[in-house]
Amino acid sequence: MPIDDHTPLHDAAEMAAAWVIQQAGTHALQPVLRGGLGDSIVFALRGQFTTGPNPGREHAVLAFLPDYDDVHTSLRHGVFAAIESEATPLLGWAMQTRAVNLTTGEVTADTRSAALKEAIERIHFFDNNGWTRGSGADGSKRILGDLQPADRDKNLLLGSLCALGSRGKALARLSGLADRAWR
Repeated sequence: MPIDDHTPLHDAAEMAAAWVIQQAGTHALQPVLRGGLGDSIVFALRGQFTTGPNPGREHAVLAFLPDYDDVHTSLRHGVFAAIESEATPLLGWAMQTRAVNLTTGEVTADTRSAALKEAIERIHFFDNNGWTRGSGADGSKRILGDLQPADRDKNLLLGSLCALGSRGKALARLSGLADRAWR
């Protein structure tokens, strides 16, 4: 569920919860709720979901205001819906995975340029060590520096790489590399 000015957070949570519960019933999965457990919106949904940090496999997961690690962990369970936060935009993830926007029922349009998609694939290649110092960080910084200003969208970059399996700490390091490359 994207952040937008038209859908109140409570309504987005209810739509996503209904979808996850329906998918759980269809696929005989346990619905699991991740993130934001102190929020009153989530509290209202808790009776329909199992909560916990690691539910195991074969679950339908609703991630409420997830960070990239929540998304990474949740994706391993099969059915997944997220209500994104401003702190962790998921548009790049939605484009990379062709996610359905539950407010519109449409697949998220991939508006990334061919150059940005290629850069994402090349940068992903260097994620074997989470973009720590060395050739992975150096190669990625070089690729980032070569991007045209119109393609320098850190949110699209990080979300796309999250969809490809990169973890939160690695994405935080890549974010710093992008900041340095784009000065």
